Amino acid sequence: MDQHVEKGYTEYQKKVIRNFYENKDLRLVQKLGELVSDMYLETSEKKRESGWNRIRKMLIDLKVHPNEIEFLMKDKNLTVISKKLAEMF
Repeated sequence: MDQHVEKGYTEYQKKVIRNFYENKDLRLVQKLGELVSDMYLETSEKKRESGWNRIRKMLIDLKVHPNEIEFLMKDKNLTVISKKLAEMF
């Protein structure tokens, strides 16, 4: 039996998995930027509230300090979030 089958993943698959997790923060920042862009255009109050909840979760996943998250979220101002994104990139 092939040794790669016994381990479960080939070396290439291990490398792909490792790279996926190493770039998690960059993907989150990109998704957050896309969400903020979408929020500028959103007119439905229900979808805006859902978007703000997703923004909060993404900031937590990015390990932003809880006090800073509260500051960013208190006025629900997309410009403030956009400036924070610019700092992250």
